[in-house]
Amino acid sequence: MSVMPTPAHLPLHVVDHRPKDVELNELGDLQDALEPFAQLIRKSGCSVRLYCTIPTLCSPNNTCFDLYDLHDLRARSLLFVHNLVESLRASGIPASYRLQPSDCPLCVVCALPQGLDATRVKAAATEAVMNAHIHLKDKALLADLEDGLALVIT
Repeated sequence: MSVMPTPAHLPLHVVDHRPKDVELNELGDLQDALEPFAQLIRKSGCSVRLYCTIPTLCSPNNTCFDLYDLHDLRARSLLFVHNLVESLRASGIPASYRLQPSDCPLCVVCALPQGLDATRVKAAATEAVMNAHIHLKDKALLADLEDGLALVIT
């Protein structure tokens, strides 16, 4: 599976406040994105913890138009995380996840090695998504962050 050739560049602000461009590559819908994302995680060969933001509110400024859209986004994201963990465990990679309510309008799944402090990565990924003004729906976007991978679910 290939990714789209025209990535979007988004400013990513980390703790030292120096902007860094983050490429977001569209992987298609969630079903198409599962295996490529799992393969990227498997390459590390070590246990992984998934940090998943779950949107808690719906704003007219983003892709969530009503509470039905919000519920649909949550349901698709939770199913994706469950399937991803199942796929990783089936291939011998110890995997777990942590859900975090967020006012971010999209779901962000960060895949980080066990033991790494996820605070900075989660904050940077969430901030990049909130500033990106993504208007896609039912898509998965891959971001390669400094400390790990993140998948943005729209």
